[in-house]
Amino acid sequence: MSERTRKIESQLKEIVGEELSSLSDPRINGLVTVTAVRVSPDIGNATVFYSLLAGEDAAEAQVGLDSAAGRVQSAVGRQMRIRRTPRLHFQPDPIVDNVDRINAALRDIRKTGEDGDKDQ
Repeated sequence: MSERTRKIESQLKEIVGEELSSLSDPRINGLVTVTAVRVSPDIGNATVFYSLLAGEDAAEAQVGLDSAAGRVQSAVGRQMRIRRTPRLHFQPDPIVDNVDRINAALRDIRKTGEDGDKDQ
């Protein structure tokens, strides 16, 4: 990945995060965090990875993000100095889900270990 692409991804992450926090849509207001952005090699598309607060409705948040994509993309176009603004696609961050599963597995192991020690 080129240095230019990394800079664009970093700028996109910052701008998209700020724009999402300023939106008034109740489906996404205050509960979405931008975790990463990946830009295609031609900079025509950008995948914005996000995480939600625990217990929030993921489907509802996705609908809200898809609805806001055009407004956020317009803000990106105004704030960045690039010839072509990438089209934004929102996707839940799979790493966050993996971390949650690992933490749950570790809790189960600890609980099982503690229960096993009590029986001895």
